[in-house]
Amino acid sequence: MKKSILITLFILAVSYSNAQNFVELANYEFKTPESYQTEKSKVLMCANYLFDNPANKSELNRLSAIQYIMKWMTGTPDYSFEIGEKSMDLTKGNSDLLGLYMAAMSKVVLENEGTILSNDEIYKQSAALLVTYCANSENHMKPSKKIRKILKNQNG
Repeated sequence: MKKSILITLFILAVSYSNAQNFVELANYEFKTPESYQTEKSKVLMCANYLFDNPANKSELNRLSAIQYIMKWMTGTPDYSFEIGEKSMDLTKGNSDLLGLYMAAMSKVVLENEGTILSNDEIYKQSAALLVTYCANSENHMKPSKKIRKILKNQNG
């Protein structure tokens, strides 16, 4: 009996420790240029989490991940991010889509580290990630008119 209780507690502890919790990351303060460098893996982890999970899952974690990514994006000395007219048309005033688009931009530059990407290439790859995410109805993300148009053209 004691053994089964101990095993159950151990399993619960392991599953709890493996659960992703980004709430603490949202409060992280980047203090030096080096801190932006050392946090790249966590930024990519947050972006992957956002694209790997439905929008209606753990809204606090999603919001915290987006906040963390945005803090990193605004201060990193290694990259500059352009949110231009095309990206605004793509997300059309939807803050959820804009947050995902920003996560996509971070994901693109971090996964292509060492490769110089133009703003246009970053936009294309980020838009493709966002469109793919919205195409999956299980993600519960309402696409903008522009994304619906892209999906319609892709489907013929």
